Amino acid sequence: MLIERPLSQKLLMILAAAAVFMDYLDTSIVSIALPAISENFGSGSSLSSWVMTSYLLALGSTLLLFGKLADRTGLQRVIFTGGFVLFTFASFLCGIATDIVSLIGFRVFQGVAAAMMVATATMLITLHLPKQIQPIGMGVIATAGGAALALGPGIGGVLTQFISWHWIFFINIPVGIVGILVALFLIPKPDPADLPARPKPFDSLGAVYLAVTLVSLLAGLELGVSEGWTGPVILLIVLSPIFGYLFLHRELRHPDPILSARLLYNRTVMWAAVSTLCITLVYLGVIYVMPFLLTEEYLLPTAVAGGIMLLPPVAMALIGIPAGAFVRRYGCMFLCNSASYLLAAGMALLGAAVILSNIFLIFAGLVLVGLGMGLNEGPSIQRITIHSPPELQGSSGGLIFTVMNVGCVLGVALFSVAAAAGSGSADVYTPAGVAIACAAGFAVAVIALITSRLARDTVKC
Repeated sequence: MLIERPLSQKLLMILAAAAVFMDYLDTSIVSIALPAISENFGSGSSLSSWVMTSYLLALGSTLLLFGKLADRTGLQRVIFTGGFVLFTFASFLCGIATDIVSLIGFRVFQGVAAAMMVATATMLITLHLPKQIQPIGMGVIATAGGAALALGPGIGGVLTQFISWHWIFFINIPVGIVGILVALFLIPKPDPADLPARPKPFDSLGAVYLAVTLVSLLAGLELGVSEGWTGPVILLIVLSPIFGYLFLHRELRHPDPILSARLLYNRTVMWAAVSTLCITLVYLGVIYVMPFLLTEEYLLPTAVAGGIMLLPPVAMALIGIPAGAFVRRYGCMFLCNSASYLLAAGMALLGAAVILSNIFLIFAGLVLVGLGMGLNEGPSIQRITIHSPPELQGSSGGLIFTVMNVGCVLGVALFSVAAAAGSGSADVYTPAGVAIACAAGFAVAVIALITSRLARDTVKC
């Protein structure tokens, strides 16, 4: 059912954008508060990283699941509003957590709720707004996500420094309450005639395979650092490629897969997806590990460190605005390759800055990392979309978002493992450990460049 009133249309855009804003904010706002959370609970840096990682993992593991459920049932309104309710409640639980384990558990709850909101936010735009203003709605959502990434470290730093880290979660509550009320009164109830009569069999086993693939890999890496590389830990890591294969094998044969693996038959789509995963991995790894260096080694106040960590997302937003015009002039492949060069240069500069203890080189490195992420995001999405078969255009969106979320999860995992290994301890990250993490990030940036070049465009962007 289309919403006809202009004011209601604008409110729906704001509502959908608010859901995405809250998701991205809770991705970036936590990074700057991790040192304070670690100190408050007396937990090591490796264990504290799960506060960020658990949220991303829960989000990435269930995003496609809720999107497919909404498609099959037509209950976008119920799933979206339910997500808002659960996200608000989970934010309250995170804020009152009394130990690191319960906080991590509540973050899993919050990530699942965020997946319910994000998976259906764009559906609300396409279902209830006229076609001529749908692009505006999508633009509002994209802008909200970019703004949240940019504002998160700064807001988190101020709240943590001058009030308490608990308030990085409590600030979600008033927004969530307003969002729930607006959703209940604004989103049209589904017409029974529009609901699917006999949906195809749901690929529940595929959803399980995907979740086990991600959880086993990440849990294995984190436990290897904190508990040692024991037999059970190695077995856990080995399970990841096994279940990854089972997931792809099933998706190729299921009549209504969670993610159509046929997309990966296209060489450009496959390599561009790998390159995008690598770039996202490096970006989130930097966002995760650098606050520890700034607060623990340079002894900067959390608010100041938060301001410094605004550099990557601000640079990302600034280059992202003209990137669309650059695509028409230079093409997707050139820009994606250039993004990888910028990212590699940024990681090399950050590694040198850490070794030389030069704060100004750290500023420059963070800016280059943000420019690389911002220059890649739009062109890579366009690149994957236009090379996907017409009948799988919808699935290509799911692939892009899943790849970026997996990149976020792996970024925190890889950088925490590398930093802990270089520091000789998972409790405190030393400059040597952060330098090792930067070296690992440089290697991944090189892989991003290689895979981007392998993804030769056959269709002009």
